[in-house]
Amino acid sequence: MATNRAPAPMEMMRLLPLLSTLVARGVIIRRPRWEAAAAALETDHRLSALLRELRERHGDGPLPLNIAGRRMAIVLAPEDVRRLLEGTPDPFSPAGREKRGALAHFQPHGVLASDSDAREPRREANEQALATGRVHPDIDTLSAHVEEEAEVLLHALGDVNALDWPRFSASFDALARRVIFGSWAATDHLTTALLRHLRSRADWSYAMPIDRKAREEFLHRVREGIDHAEPGSLAARLPDDDRVRPEDQVAHWLFAFDATAIASFRALALLNAESTDFEGIVADPARLAATVQESVRLWPTTLAILREGVRPTEWRGMTFEEGTAFVVVSSYFHRDPRLPYADAFTPEIWLDGRAEAEPGLVPFSHGPAECPGRDVVLATTSLFLRALTRRGKPTRLDAAPLVSAYVPALLDHTALRFSPQGAP
Repeated sequence: MATNRAPAPMEMMRLLPLLSTLVARGVIIRRPRWEAAAAALETDHRLSALLRELRERHGDGPLPLNIAGRRMAIVLAPEDVRRLLEGTPDPFSPAGREKRGALAHFQPHGVLASDSDAREPRREANEQALATGRVHPDIDTLSAHVEEEAEVLLHALGDVNALDWPRFSASFDALARRVIFGSWAATDHLTTALLRHLRSRADWSYAMPIDRKAREEFLHRVREGIDHAEPGSLAARLPDDDRVRPEDQVAHWLFAFDATAIASFRALALLNAESTDFEGIVADPARLAATVQESVRLWPTTLAILREGVRPTEWRGMTFEEGTAFVVVSSYFHRDPRLPYADAFTPEIWLDGRAEAEPGLVPFSHGPAECPGRDVVLATTSLFLRALTRRGKPTRLDAAPLVSAYVPALLDHTALRFSPQGAP
C-alpha cells in the first residue's frame, strides 16, 4: 500500500477532531447537544475545507489513514464516489465492520448488514415492498395516512400554534408507523421507544454490548406488526420468505424514517426563505420532492457513506488492502464550491438533470445499495409538507440561522420552531 500520500502528523492533528465530530453527532441517532455544537462551530464547513486542502496537497486518490489500527481511506474526487458506490457489493461491501456492529443492535439481518448470499433476496423484498423506481401502488392509502396525521398535528398545536422538533418528530413517527403497518399503529409508541433505546446503543457500534432483551422485544413487536399489517401498508407487501427476515427489513424502515423527519423539518426552513417561490413549490409535487432532496443535499442526514473492500483494490496507482474502510464525507461533495449552486437553495437541479450529472451528489446513496425507499420517502414527505402548509406559509419563531441567498453550512433541526398559518 502506498503510504507516502498519508497525511503528515500535523495534518492528522487537524483532521482527527473534525472527523470525530461526525461520530460525536451520532451516526445512528442524533445527539442534540453535539448537533448544536457542530452547527455553532460550522464543523462541516471546516472539514470540507480541510479535505479540499489535502486533495490539493496529496492528489485525487483516496486519502489513506490509519486510525487506532483501522485502515481507512477518504474519497476525495467526485468521480471516485460513483466508482465506489457502483462497485457494491463487490469489491466494496456495504456491510463493513462498523456498520455490522451498529446495526446488530436492532436489525442484525437487515439488507445493509447482510452478506452476499443473503443480500439478494432481502434487497429484492425491499424493492418489491417499497416499489423502488416507480409510483407506489398504494399511494392513495399513503396519502390518506398523511392527511389524517397532518390534521392530528395541526389540531394538537391548538392556540399555541408553535411547532417544534419534539412535536414534529412525534407526528412523523406516528406517520411512519401508519404507512408501514396501518392506522392502528399510530399510537404504538412503545415500538418507537424501544428502537430509540437500541439506536442510542448502536451509536457505539461493537464497543457497546447489545441489549438482547430489548432487541428481542422490539423485533417481536415488529413481527406482530407485520402479522397484523393492513392492506395498503408497506409491511403487507413483504413476501412470506424465511430468507428475507422481514422484521429486520421493517426495523430499518422505522430507523430510516427518522432521518426523513429531519430532512422534512429542515425543508420547512427552506420553504420559509424569503426568496423561495412558496406558492409555486407547494402546488407542484415534483418541486416539493426536489425541495426535500435539496434539504438532504444542503444538510446531509447521512454524514458519511461507508464501504469496505472485500479484496485488495488498485486505485489511482495505489493498492488498498482488503478490509480497508472507504469513507465518503457527504457535505464535502454536496457543498463542493466548484458547483455554482453549492451554498444556495436550488431545487431545480433535481428536475433538469444537473444533479444527476454530478457523481458526488448522493443524498440517497447510489448504485446497487442506493436507498430502495427513495421514491416512497419523497412521496410521503412531499404530501406531508403540502398538508402542513396548505393554509399558508409557515413563520419562523426561532433564532437559528435564516436561509437566505447563502444557506448556512449546518442547520440544527432541534432548534427550529415554526408557526403553521391557519392552524386551529
